[in-house]
Amino acid sequence: MSGHLLSSRRILIVDDVPAFCQELRAILKPQGATAILCGSPLRALRLLRQQSFDLLITTLVMKELGGFELIRRLRGQGSRIPIVMITGYGNEKTAIEATRLGVSDYLEKPVVPEELLARLGKLMAPAPITPAQSSSPREGMISEDPAMKAIFDTVEAVARSDSRVLILGETGTGKQLIAQALHAHSPRHHEPFVEINCAAIPENLLESELFGHDPGAFTGATGRRIGRFEEAGSGTLFLDEIGEMSFALQSKLLRVLQGGKFNRVGGNETLQSQARVIAATNRDLQKDVETGRFRSDLFYRLHVISLTLPPLRKRTVDIPLLADFFLRRYRRDRSLPQGFTPEALSHLERYGWPGNVRELEHLVERFAVLHTSAWIEASDLPERIRRESQEAERAAPPVPRGTFQQARAAFERAYVEETLRLARGNMAAAARLAALDRSRYFRLVRKHGLDPRRFMP
Repeated sequence: MSGHLLSSRRILIVDDVPAFCQELRAILKPQGATAILCGSPLRALRLLRQQSFDLLITTLVMKELGGFELIRRLRGQGSRIPIVMITGYGNEKTAIEATRLGVSDYLEKPVVPEELLARLGKLMAPAPITPAQSSSPREGMISEDPAMKAIFDTVEAVARSDSRVLILGETGTGKQLIAQALHAHSPRHHEPFVEINCAAIPENLLESELFGHDPGAFTGATGRRIGRFEEAGSGTLFLDEIGEMSFALQSKLLRVLQGGKFNRVGGNETLQSQARVIAATNRDLQKDVETGRFRSDLFYRLHVISLTLPPLRKRTVDIPLLADFFLRRYRRDRSLPQGFTPEALSHLERYGWPGNVRELEHLVERFAVLHTSAWIEASDLPERIRRESQEAERAAPPVPRGTFQQARAAFERAYVEETLRLARGNMAAAARLAALDRSRYFRLVRKHGLDPRRFMP
């Protein structure tokens, strides 16, 4: 599936371990990709300025320059190339930091060729054609959690306004998706949606990235550069990780929000921005205001409407829904695996998910690509998930366990399983036993990832 997507792609691989670079080249060559190997991160920065590449693969730990610093400098050059980080030294915190810096994907060593090719194929796939504006921002949003449903209500209410929105929440909770939904269902949807990750760009270059610069503004500024505010035009500018912006630059951003006026770095011409600004952060900005780290006047300019996305550990009712959704998305033309067993889902629901929805997505994608059995068992899950799940189960009070929604979902699943058992896997007969119309019953079976064949004699 990924072969034709990688064919003729130029991929730069940066690592100071030659053997690993050669290993990746051997995986990519049969797919028709051209892999350029580079053992020096600093030389890689020069190559990326001088040549055109479709993708960058880098590692985390290198002697000359760390992977995170390489990414910051690269984004500071204005590059928006997709980046995949592969490391044998990572942990949950480094995975979250990679996501925060805008890394497109993150894998741990040892590399499984099938998984790597599937991930790269996904990145190289052409962007889907945007359909006509749908009737509601809820379309494509997957949740049965009351807090998330309330957020969808707010998104639906404010999407058509010009009000600024501040999206709060941990890394991986879906802040970017909410920002995209606000734009897609606004009157500006035909205008550009431009995003910038404030954490991924060095402080001394972020001003130029936002406002642009004129020739001679600083060493190396040989020509005029259009900044993100100009690029956004009358569309939407999404300022991700705005809590990482320096105090000095905050004042310059405040000027734009107050009157829409700004200057390119080194320029005298006053420009006018018509863009709607949406900002997001995983920091507690109210606390940063109190400690003097973030300007209070800027905070209140951004904080016209705020949305706080709950972490996945607080919306466990959504975990089976999301796991099934991601499995169907990444399974593509494979018939296996069909789903998670009830015991495996229980482990997923008790796990803390520090990387939130994105961590769940990556886990499910790996199973969709590599798993060859019909069902994903609890024993197939990573050891850290099983260990933390068991610890949480021991620490949990005996009754009641979970929320009302979780209890209802557990009962619903058990009830559907029992009707299928009594009907010996005949879904039409099981629907009659449940006194439900077939379409509704079939949706319940799909919702809980059940396979009627398991109940056939």
